[in-house]
Order: sequence, then structure tokens, then C-alpha cells
Amino acid sequence: MKKIFVGIDSGSTQCKAVVMSEEGLLDTLAVKTGWNPKTSAEESLAVLKERNALDSREILVAATGYGREAIDFAEYTMTEITCHAYGGIYLMPDIQGIIDIGGQDSKVIQIQAGKPVNFLMNDKCAAGTGRFLKMACDTLEIPLDQIDEFTDPHQAVSINSMCTVFAESEIIGLLAMQKERAQIMAGVLQSIARKIQQQAGKLEFTADKPILMTGGLSQSGLLMDTIAQHIGYEVKSCSQALYAGAIGACLCAAQKSNHSIRGV
Repeated sequence: MKKIFVGIDSGSTQCKAVVMSEEGLLDTLAVKTGWNPKTSAEESLAVLKERNALDSREILVAATGYGREAIDFAEYTMTEITCHAYGGIYLMPDIQGIIDIGGQDSKVIQIQAGKPVNFLMNDKCAAGTGRFLKMACDTLEIPLDQIDEFTDPHQAVSINSMCTVFAESEIIGLLAMQKERAQIMAGVLQSIARKIQQQAGKLEFTADKPILMTGGLSQSGLLMDTIAQHIGYEVKSCSQALYAGAIGACLCAAQKSNHSIRGV
């Protein structure tokens, strides 16, 4: 019997969900996580079931991400590292690593021969995470989804504080000094890139293969380019990179249930 897989990546700010069959990716959905990860996951599953006319009896649900333990209706739960790694490899097979900047953490994963072999995660503070960027956007009154259009990458104002609390005070001080918001935002992106550079520098990468950026911030081409300049390696993304974690959850569930999913 053919199976349908639903992967749910429950992040701290967004819940990403996908539907996959043995033939490949069928549908995607991203919503705000809200205060309850389980509720967001249940609502996402309901939307995908209705939109794709899915029968509950044919579905296997796999959960990953920040809120995965709250999704008690999932048949499988997997770590973010595993899911982002295999989801990224599925989307772009010829990669040597993955960068994922989430709302509460940032991850750099090393890939060799199509498998994750090492990783570093910053989950102890907000430095270099989506929370850090959201704080800066709120302080500068810049919509998060408009940073590429707003930022002036050629005139960056240096942000020295990595701590979110101190960085917010520093940004407020720069505004008081009449510094341009577009230039301050460029400095914020460089600050995030420096944090990723510290992580990537402790792993073994080469110049012959790209690194894939996944998650919500992979939609910012300017942040991706800034990170590439700092780490010294090509950084790419793709239209489905937001859903890499959810895709990886489906792939792992398929393997565990003795099924297979066709590649891109």
C-alpha cells in the first residue's frame, strides 16, 4: 500500500509542513507557530489533509523542530540536525554543508558523501539567530521580509555587541547619532554572518562544493551573500529551502517505515 507522508517542522516562529508521496513533494504550508506548537501543527495537518483530499489511514506524520515533542500525534519524531541535513541533500544533492538560522538557534552542518558527519549549534544565546534579526528589525522599524530592499550593503555601520540586549541598546544609540537605518541593518547582517563564520570555521569545508542555506532566513539573498563573503564558501538556496526540515522528516519517516521517496 502506498503511503503519504506529512512532515511538520515546528519552529519557534513558524510551523512548516509538507506532504510527500513516494513520487516526491506534493504540497507545502507555512504558518506562524503561535503560543502552542501542537495547535499550529494540528491546524497545518488539517489544512493539508483538506487541500489534498488525504485519508487519515494512509498518512504517516513525522515531526521535527523546536516544538516536536508537543506533537504527540506524530508517528515519528526526529532531531532538527538529521532532518535539515537529509532535507537539504534531497533538495540539492551536491552540497558539503547546511546553514540554518532559526528563531532560537543557528546550525551549521557538515555533509560528506550524502550524509551529515558533524555540526555546531548555537542555542545558548540569541546571537546570530532569527531572534537577533527580529529585534533589530523591530528597533529599526523595518519589516523582516523587506530587509533586502531596505538595507544598504555598501555602507555598513559596525554592530559590536553580539548579545541581543546590548545590541539593541547599541542600535538605539546609533539612531540617536543620526546613523542611517539602512546602514545599521547592513551592520546587523554582518554581525549575524560573523557568528556563522565562527561556527563554520570549526568544521571542515572545501571550495569545490556549495553550502545550502535552509529555513526562513534563506529567503534573504542579501543575508546569504553576506554570510558567503564572511565564510569564504559559496552559499546557495532554492525555492523549497524553507521546508528542508519538514522534507527531511518525511524522508526519515519513509526510511523507518520501509518506503522510499523519489528525489527531485
